[in-house]
Amino acid sequence: MKHKLLAAAAVIAALASGPRAQAGVVTFKFGGAGVGGSGLLTFAPDTVVNDPSGAYTITNISGTFSDSNIGLSNEAITGLVPINPVSPPQGAPFPVSLSLFSVSNPPPGDTAISYDNLFYPDGSPITCSDYKGFGGYLDVYGVLFTLKNGYFVDLWSNGAIPGGAPLDYGVIVVDGSHTVVDTQFGGVSMAVPEPGSRWLLVTGLLGALAWRRGSAASRARVALGG
Repeated sequence: MKHKLLAAAAVIAALASGPRAQAGVVTFKFGGAGVGGSGLLTFAPDTVVNDPSGAYTITNISGTFSDSNIGLSNEAITGLVPINPVSPPQGAPFPVSLSLFSVSNPPPGDTAISYDNLFYPDGSPITCSDYKGFGGYLDVYGVLFTLKNGYFVDLWSNGAIPGGAPLDYGVIVVDGSHTVVDTQFGGVSMAVPEPGSRWLLVTGLLGALAWRRGSAASRARVALGG
């Protein structure tokens, strides 16, 4: 029994130490500036060499998205736009996964919409040489996903700047003709409020351990006549 308990404890310790070497699923919710969404985000270890430390690759996203600025309500999120890394890579601190999505009217100063589909459970580092924001679940490039109506949405984190702007997020919405139809450069908050399946497994194992310990204690009391 002792060996079984030690083995289970080792599994719990490995799981509870964070999603460092495994896939996971988390719920997400974001909103503000007329836009909002919620759903499930699936992530896995990032295997792209020289991507930022602490990054995980987003492998799937589902849920709904709304934008009252352009009349979208609870539009289904249908999946990711795959990354198409720029070549040659930009070099640290830029992610090697950095990709570009062409639009007819990119934001001022840009030639396209940037994204990398990376997730940072412990907060993103600085990923742009001339921008010092950090700490979001996403970085300043963010995740690009599709909607059922043929639209695209880029959700990114502006990060927090020490002594300056607090942590927030931004959203760009692109229609089926690759035209930007809404841009919110800030004013959006994001939360990952529910534990993923990893934590549900941890909770279950802890419960099983507690039950086993209680049962063992009860048997000991019976054996001792307690």
